[in-house]
Amino acid sequence: MTGFYLRWGGLLVVAAILAFLVARNYERNLANLTPEDLLADPPSRAVRVLGLVRGGTLTGDQASGRLRFDLSGTRETLTVQYDGPPMENLRELKTLVVVGRWDPSARTFRAHDIALVTNYGFVVGAYLVGLVPLALFLFTMERKVGLLHHEIKQSKLYEPEMMDA
Repeated sequence: MTGFYLRWGGLLVVAAILAFLVARNYERNLANLTPEDLLADPPSRAVRVLGLVRGGTLTGDQASGRLRFDLSGTRETLTVQYDGPPMENLRELKTLVVVGRWDPSARTFRAHDIALVTNYGFVVGAYLVGLVPLALFLFTMERKVGLLHHEIKQSKLYEPEMMDA
């Protein structure tokens, strides 16, 4: 049985390392900032900012992909200069995730891409609801099979009955 527990312990360690790496990748590449977070602590690298395009602020040429608009959060508003691929679904009063860098001298967010608004909490929850019960089922079934195998090895060999003639 020690091999069984070593195998599952190793599997848990690998799962914990994988979860750590996934969480780190999420924080670096997929986490969204709000305009309030961006203005409070301006990052030096490219970030993703989530906000709502304020009505009446969308100006520029949508066909060329050079636009200017205000992205509002709960308390702050951020001016965004978008220079990227043309987006036919970019409109006012739409929630967007813009990817780019903060320009502190112009107090403008220079965006080069628009990303999808996703609900990562739902995705993680769906995986956990599916995988955790499956892992628990496999653990208990492998444990029961191992115990049954051990019990069979310890029992006597089958001896046929002698028939009295």
